[in-house]
Amino acid sequence: MDDGWPLTWAHGAARIIPTAGMMLNASFKLPSGRIFSPFAKADWATGDTAEKNLTGHMRWLGGMFACLPFGDGGPASEIAPAWDSPEFEALNPLNHGFSGNADWGLIEAAPGLVRIGLDYPAEDDIGRIEMAISGDPHVPALVFEAKITGRRDCKTSFGFHPIFTLAAPPESIEIRADFFSGLTYPARVKGGGMICKIGAQFDTLDVVPAAHGGTLDLSRLPKPQPIEDNLQLCGVSGPVEIIYHGESAGVRVDWDRSILPSCQIWISDRALRASPWEGRYRGLGIEPVASAFDLSSTYSATRNPIADAGFATAVTLWANKTVTIPCRIEAFDVGDG
Repeated sequence: MDDGWPLTWAHGAARIIPTAGMMLNASFKLPSGRIFSPFAKADWATGDTAEKNLTGHMRWLGGMFACLPFGDGGPASEIAPAWDSPEFEALNPLNHGFSGNADWGLIEAAPGLVRIGLDYPAEDDIGRIEMAISGDPHVPALVFEAKITGRRDCKTSFGFHPIFTLAAPPESIEIRADFFSGLTYPARVKGGGMICKIGAQFDTLDVVPAAHGGTLDLSRLPKPQPIEDNLQLCGVSGPVEIIYHGESAGVRVDWDRSILPSCQIWISDRALRASPWEGRYRGLGIEPVASAFDLSSTYSATRNPIADAGFATAVTLWANKTVTIPCRIEAFDVGDG
């Protein structure tokens, strides 16, 4: 296991590791007294295997980490006309930014609190990011507070990246979210498993346009078939809840929507066959973002259909000034009877 720092409080426990500043192995003690562990974990993230031929966050790919900038802009095909741009596929050498791959350093470790930080390379417009992770002393909740300092004035995409498990009976997980407009991914990416119509719009998660006609209910997961797809909920108006009906428990993701107005939903469920995935990964990203999906940081910081619709796809930074962005993940009992 990567070196790291334990985080324990009255209602749960987790571990923070240097790689990607990632929070792993979180469990919550629910008011009922039951232990609930809702986060995904990569089966390759053990021992030496976690270190080989993978970028930082990919070594562990679970829990929660911060992406600055968010996305990478990898190769794509069948790009929806409204989205086509020279910046669409502009490759960022580090998927999910320096913060999602480098080793963070410890600032402070105290009962119920871990604070970590990361200085960006001197040539970067971003100067530094710090993250405080704490347990709420009163309830089973983890509180994250990102502080981002600019080196020069700039705009950059940013997102929190919690990943919850999809290892559950079919359609036993429910996603509850209120939002202004939903979008399906605007291109086809390699690896297979995409089931949504490219570049489509929807109003509720239970009626999402399907690739081959008709609609899909993506408010209920997992599906029997393997899936690899992304949705973006724009203008989210409240916390997003993930209900695990089979466990009579749920998690609520809440954040500052005045800075991060959207939520990307990443469904990665057994569809990717290449190493290290090998058709086994089962993760659900509920990712608060100011970003245009996981596309290139340049594309998110300039004109794109989401920004043109009035939803910020980048965070504005100023030289030597700090922007603070909070996020909270709370677990709760569900009375399914």
